[in-house]
Amino acid sequence: MQTYKTQHWSLNVPALWDAEADGETDVIYDNAGVGELVISTLYQDEGISDEQLEAMAGEHIESDAVIDDVVLGDFSGIAVSFEQQGEYWCEWYLRSEKVLLFISYNCDLKDSEVDEDVVESILESLEEIA
Repeated sequence: MQTYKTQHWSLNVPALWDAEADGETDVIYDNAGVGELVISTLYQDEGISDEQLEAMAGEHIESDAVIDDVVLGDFSGIAVSFEQQGEYWCEWYLRSEKVLLFISYNCDLKDSEVDEDVVESILESLEEIA
């Protein structure tokens, strides 16, 4: 297992997965090609509110998506899962005191449970870097 670090956060990347910066996002992906996590980061000096998270997830709150409150490592927020055009999607809207993470994972609908435990383990390892 390796640790992947950015300016504001880090997480553990398991064997058979890789991580890389891709422009303004960070991508953590399954080498078997099943799915990938894409992470966007926003830092705000004035902090991140629950209302901001809810506004970001607003389109899903109004839909038939499954919505859960989550705590993953040093971050907390909202997880949303849904199906769209034959794909399974899960999106996390997470915050620490001053860091906002928008994380998405998608794969073919038939593979929706293949990476579930690994993705959860990766996200539970999230640590804020002060």
